[in-house]
Amino acid sequence: MTDTWLVVIFAFVIVSYLPFGLFQMYLVLRSALLLRNLETKKYAELEKKNQVIVVTTTNGMASDVVQWMIAQTESYGLGVKQFVIKEAHDEFHYSAAEITVPKEYSTKNKSRNKMRALQYGIEFLHEQGYGKETYIVWQDDDSLVSKRYIEYVINHMTEGGGQGCITLREWGHSVVSSFADIVRVSNCETWCKTFNVRGTPVFVHGEGLVVRADLSYEIGWDFATYGAEDLLMGLEISKKDKFGYIPWGHVAIAPPTTAKDFYKQRRRWFWSIFKNDGRLASLSRGTWFMYLYMYFVGITGLVGFMLLIYSLLFQPEMWYWLWPLWLTNLICFFGFYQYGAWHLRSKKIALLMIVLMFPVAFFEGGTIVYALVKKPDFTKFETIKKV
Repeated sequence: MTDTWLVVIFAFVIVSYLPFGLFQMYLVLRSALLLRNLETKKYAELEKKNQVIVVTTTNGMASDVVQWMIAQTESYGLGVKQFVIKEAHDEFHYSAAEITVPKEYSTKNKSRNKMRALQYGIEFLHEQGYGKETYIVWQDDDSLVSKRYIEYVINHMTEGGGQGCITLREWGHSVVSSFADIVRVSNCETWCKTFNVRGTPVFVHGEGLVVRADLSYEIGWDFATYGAEDLLMGLEISKKDKFGYIPWGHVAIAPPTTAKDFYKQRRRWFWSIFKNDGRLASLSRGTWFMYLYMYFVGITGLVGFMLLIYSLLFQPEMWYWLWPLWLTNLICFFGFYQYGAWHLRSKKIALLMIVLMFPVAFFEGGTIVYALVKKPDFTKFETIKKV
């Protein structure tokens, strides 16, 4: 009887993941076959070039990283002006124009932490006259947009907002976190690329989000949610204007330096989807359900790994039709991670990803359990060490 129930649960896990796995492989094939020329395609040159400014938001805990980012962007020689939005307690003096958020500043909707700083920043920039002629490249304090990324925005971008793909830098501070972050590359190269090209974003990350200044001010960052401000901004843009894909260059991000920071980061992302006062569902019910399904699959996948180990050890009698479906899921699962690994242009990483696939997947799946068991302080914005 026990084995029968285990087989039923195993069947449920396999069947529930199958649509998600197949859809991800469809996105991989679409990206590889139909969208592979986006990076080399010639785009119409704008008669009047866009003005671009780069704005980095920091809480002061990674001043050395932010200063390095400023220097790197300056070395591109593109003449873009840079701003740093910082808190009043941050005494570091950056070599970019500083926007200091007053200690007593409060937003209309009582946003806290990063959203509060972003809202003050866009109000400041609006007062300085930045409007429809200017695009803002928004950066977190650990992300760096490449020269080609900015060049595309200057010379070709016409949409109200948009975003390109990420890559990983500062690899290996935490090996397991670095390999787990490969899925972010896969997500960008598939989900972001496919849906941003259509103007219907579903994955939007704070690193390298480009928004026209007047639209940034009109929408604002005063969402007053626990998080997901980048996703909400992307969806708001798609409602009011066009959201596009930036095909040239990339945004370089650093994986968390410890397993603990990885779990804290993923916990924040998890609860950001659920602690936004229904704003995500109201903007896009389809995107909301997609995230629900994605996290549901994460939980069932974790259960599936444990059942797989049990099945290999004790070999209960399984329904014959489960095996081809399980094999299909396995191919989809490995294939999706491998797609991201190969975009890092390292055969060594791609091969190691195959060897470490199951431990990494188990490690990443555990973040959902951690988020549910150990809830964060929703009044604070959890930060992690930046490199």
